[in-house]
Amino acid sequence: MLLSKFWPATKLRHVVVTTFHEKGYNEYGKRCIETFLEYWPSDVALWVYAEDVRVEISDPRVTVFDHNATLPKLQVFRRLYKDNPSANGQNPKKKKAEYNFRWDAIRFSNKVFAVTDAIRRAHGIADQLIWLDADTVTHRELPHSLIDKLAPRGRQLSAYLNRMSYPECGWVGYNLNHMKIMDFAERFEQSYLSGDFLKLKENHDSYVFWKIVTAMEKDREAKFKFLGSRFARGHIFINSVLGGYMDHLKGDRKAEGKSRASDLSKKRSELWWS
Repeated sequence: MLLSKFWPATKLRHVVVTTFHEKGYNEYGKRCIETFLEYWPSDVALWVYAEDVRVEISDPRVTVFDHNATLPKLQVFRRLYKDNPSANGQNPKKKKAEYNFRWDAIRFSNKVFAVTDAIRRAHGIADQLIWLDADTVTHRELPHSLIDKLAPRGRQLSAYLNRMSYPECGWVGYNLNHMKIMDFAERFEQSYLSGDFLKLKENHDSYVFWKIVTAMEKDREAKFKFLGSRFARGHIFINSVLGGYMDHLKGDRKAEGKSRASDLSKKRSELWWS
């Protein structure tokens, strides 16, 4: 269900998409939307896939989709794998193991199906779709020039925060004008619906994304823009250029409301970090 919409007369340059459930909205999602409206350019739209929660914030820039009504493929995936331990945080190589997000495809599939649905909806009406994790706080005015600079262009299908291992996917830019963007969306979905995700070393969204884009680059189907560093480890989001404008509250940082000084690999001068 579409609760509000923001359609300017001309083609949108950027659309941001995120998703959360009721607990997530109360803990961090509401703050994400509020700081987006305060600091992002006024012509950038925000699309929210809300699961079992009413978003009380009303603004023409914010479009809210009913998660359950608009993501039927996600519901199919959940039904298929809800009882599979290897899709719910259980290391398939261990009979008894503590929960590990690396094998929680169910938990992170929300993000995957929201992205693929948004790609299809935004295709033809926007140039770039930006995935932004809902536990992100914008703390400084984000200039249009930076968003344009970070955007994938030409043969670049996507722009993401690369590092030594799989990417940090708290921010991912998608080039909606790329000839292979719809193919990417289909492959991302089918990696889950087909069960192929169970064949991978890990099956959370960042790892599956990485495997797909690596294959596409190897086969010369697309190029990609790297926003991180192949030498980087850890909390790369706040140590990239994005950290000057946003804070990604990964894990228990959500409760703290801010990332830690120890997360920074170098001193930052922005007021947020002082």
